[in-house]
Amino acid sequence: MTPPVVELSGVSKTYGGVTALAGVDLVVRRGELLAVVGPSGSGKSTLLNLMGTLSRPSCGTVRIDGHAVQELSDRELSALRASTIGFVFQSFHLAPGVPAIDAVADGLLYGGRPRGERRRLAERALRRMGLGHRLHNAPHQLSGGEKQRVAIARAVLGDPPLLLADEPTGALDSRSGAAVMDLLHELHRAGTTVVVITHDRDIAASLPREVRIRDGRVERDSGVPVGGAVGG
Repeated sequence: MTPPVVELSGVSKTYGGVTALAGVDLVVRRGELLAVVGPSGSGKSTLLNLMGTLSRPSCGTVRIDGHAVQELSDRELSALRASTIGFVFQSFHLAPGVPAIDAVADGLLYGGRPRGERRRLAERALRRMGLGHRLHNAPHQLSGGEKQRVAIARAVLGDPPLLLADEPTGALDSRSGAAVMDLLHELHRAGTTVVVITHDRDIAASLPREVRIRDGRVERDSGVPVGGAVGG
């Protein structure tokens, strides 16, 4: 049977004696679209780092695409991250002065593909995001919504099975934010597993599954029956 794309079992994370996550169980099946929602300091950013293999758990097991994170070397972890996970952040992370096509193409820099092929794939991804007219524009020439669409194009360029979107609408006006959410829904319909990290309860409530986190613990998971557990 195909393993879940994300599986956390009894996961805790501590920093200098401070517990950021405590005994979290979470399964994300392939093809899901869900929100992890909670106030500032709830532990959702720590959860994002663990799901994104940017951090290892203090205890418990994190499996990404069937691979136990704590059993992998740093090199193996980097390879898993590159092939499996796309990241979208609130602050876009676009280098000043770099045209959109090159910003996206750089997402394949470590895959060993020739520059021409990287740029062809980047152009196709940007056109898919409705940015065919912005290929050669630098970040300062783009609106906030366009910057986020460039960032999403970069994140999905290698067709990763998992997309982690951290407050993807946080820096946008409501109209641009709605357009970005529509785009995430479109990617989900095309088969990508999408996890949206947010403090916005309206966004969370609009998605098929809502995982509410508070004080480092899962307070509610609409994908888990009362008294039950999500199976793989």
